[in-house]
Amino acid sequence: MRFFGLCCATVLWFVSSFVLAEQSGWTLFNKVQTAVKQHNFDTSFVVLKGGKVDTFRWLHGIDNTREIEHLIPLDVNGVDILRRDNQVYYLFKDKPAFVVTQSSIPELPPILFQTQNRLDTLYYAVAGSNSVMSGRNAQLLRLTAKDNARYSYWLWLDEETGFPIRIDTLSDEQNVLERWLVTHMSINVDMPNTLTALMDADLPKQTIQDKKPLIVSKQKLTWLPKGFSQVLESNDLLQYNNGLTSYWLLSDGLHQISVFVQPTQHLPTQAFRDGATTIYVETDQQMEVTVIGPVNVEIAKKIAQAVQ
Repeated sequence: MRFFGLCCATVLWFVSSFVLAEQSGWTLFNKVQTAVKQHNFDTSFVVLKGGKVDTFRWLHGIDNTREIEHLIPLDVNGVDILRRDNQVYYLFKDKPAFVVTQSSIPELPPILFQTQNRLDTLYYAVAGSNSVMSGRNAQLLRLTAKDNARYSYWLWLDEETGFPIRIDTLSDEQNVLERWLVTHMSINVDMPNTLTALMDADLPKQTIQDKKPLIVSKQKLTWLPKGFSQVLESNDLLQYNNGLTSYWLLSDGLHQISVFVQPTQHLPTQAFRDGATTIYVETDQQMEVTVIGPVNVEIAKKIAQAVQ
């Protein structure tokens, strides 16, 4: 009986320690969300994936209840992106702006803008060790996927402000697929001057696009990764509809997977990876299925083979 009681006490201690660690992890997560939504800042960061490096400047401002942010690519061919509250503007140099309704800029790390309630169903949050990064004291937060249908994330947060300094996207084998790294950070009491001018600037209105006919899928998708569901999507993507016979957009609330089906071109089955994004193409005698999304090759293959 004493041995049984000792085992029960050990199990309870372990469970209690895990719960406390999770609570501490989600407290850190809420701190980083506060930092990117409720502070005025001017930062620069790089995105490293494969052998490619992309560099950006990110400004954010709060004026009472109004919010504005500006993502500026520092590469020649990039597109300026501005968000005022729930309107996101893609500002092109040689054509009219494109306007969509979003509560955050999709090109920023989506892990920073999801609610704890949503992420809690997908990840375990555990606080890690402290270290010095970019000259600042940083706290590690590990968001570990609860299943292999998605990648895990390691975030390093500035201890003083909670601002994210680095985000690694990790494979099942804990290999870094993509790295988001802050190279400069300035958090201020006042909004950056450039954002003050843009807050009340005249910007294009959101235009209502002519509705295009939806694709009537000729195939069925018989399996989805755990946590994912099919979502409705406006068929702006149908600029690619040259012979496309089926299309599905899958989402777990954080990531999106696109599945395209078209008549076979008799190409060999092949897989590519661009950072955390897998592009998988499977061909048989009748059709060609392409899966694009932030999942590993095995999951992408299973999705492709679920098309019937």
